[in-house]
Amino acid sequence: MKILVTGGHGLLGTYLQKEMDGIYLSSKDFNLTKESEVIKMYETHQPDVVVHLAGKAGGMFDHMKNPFYYLEENILMNTYVMKYAHEFNVKKFVGTLSTCIYRDVAENYPLVEEELYEGQPHEFHIGYAYSKRLMGIHINVAKKQGLNYSYVVPSNLYGLYETGDITRKHFVGALIDKIIKANINGDKKITILGDGSPLRQFTYTEDVAKIIARVVKEDVSVNMNIATPENLSIAEMVRQALIATDSQHLEVEWDTTQPNGQYRKDVSVEKLQTAFPDFQFTSFVDGIRKTHDELKKKY
Repeated sequence: MKILVTGGHGLLGTYLQKEMDGIYLSSKDFNLTKESEVIKMYETHQPDVVVHLAGKAGGMFDHMKNPFYYLEENILMNTYVMKYAHEFNVKKFVGTLSTCIYRDVAENYPLVEEELYEGQPHEFHIGYAYSKRLMGIHINVAKKQGLNYSYVVPSNLYGLYETGDITRKHFVGALIDKIIKANINGDKKITILGDGSPLRQFTYTEDVAKIIARVVKEDVSVNMNIATPENLSIAEMVRQALIATDSQHLEVEWDTTQPNGQYRKDVSVEKLQTAFPDFQFTSFVDGIRKTHDELKKKY
C-alpha cells in the first residue's frame, strides 16, 4: 500500500512521519494550487492512499487580514487534490479540516460532526473556514458515491514544528515564543492580545498524528473531530503555560484593545472515542512542557 501525504513537512506532517511510512511531500515538490502540478504528483507517485494535510493557515489576525488569500489558495489545492485522487483511482482519501468550519455561535456545545452545514463560521476566519468546510462537503459527496473518503477535524494545534513569524502562528505557538524570548531577554512581562476569556481546545499535534496514522492503518472511514477534552480559557492556558515553563515570574499584560475572536468552539470527540476507545490525549501542561523544552534549545 503506497501512502502519499501532502503537507508532509509542516507541523502535523512532521509528527506523522514518526507514526507512519509514506511519501511525504511539501510545496517544494509540487505546487498544489496548479492543476498541472497536481496531475504530475499523481502520475509520479501513483498512490493507493492520500492523506491531505496541505493547506494555507495562519493565526486569527492573519485570517482577518487576508481572507481572500486563504479562501482561494485552499479551495484550489483541495479541489485539484481531490479531483485527481478520484481520476487516479486512489483507494482511500483522508482530508484534514479545522474546527473553524463550525458556526460561530451554537445553542448547544460541544459541536458535533453533523453540524458541518449549519450556520456561518466566525467572521474573522471566514475565508479559511469556508474553504475547509467546502472540502468536507466534497468528501461527503464522494462518500455518497461509494468512495472510501473521509475527513478529520482537528482543533487548534501546537507543537515543535509550527513555522512562520509570531503573527501567523496559532495562539499557543505564539505564547511559547513570547515566554522563551522574554526569559532570554530578561523581560518582566509578556503581552497577550484580548482579555483572556475565550475558551479553546488546543491539542498536542503528536496526538493528532497518532490518530491519523490509526485512521489509515485500521482503515477507519468515519468523519471525526480530534480534540483534547480540555476546554480551557485563554487566561487559564497562559497560567498553566507559565507553570509548565517555570516562568511564573513573568507578569501578564492583557491588551484589551484587541479583539477576542470567537468565544468558544469546543467539539465532541464521541466518534473518536468510539473508534479508538483506548486513546489517551497528552495533557496541556505536559504538551507545553515538551514543546517549550525542545524549542528553547533552538534560540
